[in-house]
Amino acid sequence: MASSIYNEFVELVNEAGLDLEDFQDITSYLLENGVICREDSQKEEKYYDNFLRLESIIKDYLNLININVVHDEDLLSIRLYAPGSDFPQSYLDDDIKSNMSMSLSSEESAYLIALAILYNQKFNEGQIEDDASVEVELEEFNTALASYLSYSANENKSVRDEALRTLRRLKVLNYAKGVFESEDAPLIIRPYIKQVILPDMLKPFLEKDEVNTTEHKDISNENE
Repeated sequence: MASSIYNEFVELVNEAGLDLEDFQDITSYLLENGVICREDSQKEEKYYDNFLRLESIIKDYLNLININVVHDEDLLSIRLYAPGSDFPQSYLDDDIKSNMSMSLSSEESAYLIALAILYNQKFNEGQIEDDASVEVELEEFNTALASYLSYSANENKSVRDEALRTLRRLKVLNYAKGVFESEDAPLIIRPYIKQVILPDMLKPFLEKDEVNTTEHKDISNENE
């Protein structure tokens, strides 16, 4: 029985013009990294293109272990979501059963939220690059951390660097080496951040800032 199921599975993969090793390469890479972005490397381009031929098979396989696969055709990317985590409403579907959650440190979480707020602001203002990315200065980033999250970047360089590396692995950020030591080196927020941080997640921080702004104006008016 098991042999029959295995043979049928291999036959399905072969019918797509690929072999079992191709299937294993894609699923192993996704399970290890959580995301594939076609534009990032020749390897990910190959995996993405092969995924298109095996999409239904890979989704069915990963759903068996309670992991959902979201294919963003606009950004040419694939991302895994685990049980209990939120996912973009644009992907809401009766077939979606689960999504891939992340375990982030407080430093990484704060950076991620601040970057998402800045991306949203720049996007709404039309300040986006041709590839839908957004550039922000270090001062803007630090200001967002302080004003929206009452947070400041860790003084320990290794902690800061590790947080940035984690976000780069998530495909939401690019940056030059030594960005915290150089005010001229911008942070580049990638559009994939919309797959990780949803608008509803930002509301508490934006509302908090609105309250603080209103209170500040009231105090200023009283002083006048």
